[in-house]
Amino acid sequence: MEIGKNPGEEIISFGRLLYDKNLIAGRDGNISVSLGEGKVLITASGVHKGLMEQADLVEIDLDGKMVSGTRKPSSEAMLHVETYKKLPGCRAIIHAHAPWSTAASLGNDSIDLTMLAEGRLLFGRVEVLQAMEPGSRELARLSSEAAKRAQIHILKAHGVVAWGKDLMDAFCLIEALEQNIRILGLGRACFPGT
Repeated sequence: MEIGKNPGEEIISFGRLLYDKNLIAGRDGNISVSLGEGKVLITASGVHKGLMEQADLVEIDLDGKMVSGTRKPSSEAMLHVETYKKLPGCRAIIHAHAPWSTAASLGNDSIDLTMLAEGRLLFGRVEVLQAMEPGSRELARLSSEAAKRAQIHILKAHGVVAWGKDLMDAFCLIEALEQNIRILGLGRACFPGT
């Protein structure tokens, strides 16, 4: 798969990749890219991430107000803009409903991945935020605060949020986290007590 050359093409490409890798189902999650000058390109509300087109993207400002586009922005738009405001180095954000990571969040306040080599190097302990109403201002505030502490965190029963210098950076974190949590889960199933 060729990753797009402009922000819109990149969001579409990574939406398809997230869907193909089973890190999201259909309309789950949201993806954004900072366009600079206080503008953000984000997926519209309710779009199938594996089948997106340019019309499924909207431009918003850092107050979450629509700048251009024909659809309503993602319900998690404030989570994205609050993170961009607090982290100048953040250029892209992905919120995915990765199944293993989301499942692991149900009984934990953090996920300890230090027993796995890659988990220890990349993550250590991954913070799990308390369950909150999707799209709420409180979720946006707490998620953006967690983003200052680490490039990835989990929203209890709601999925993973990762940020990076670009979409590839954020995607690789989500993919690696999901793989490490899956390995940990399989290890515990095969070898109880580990």
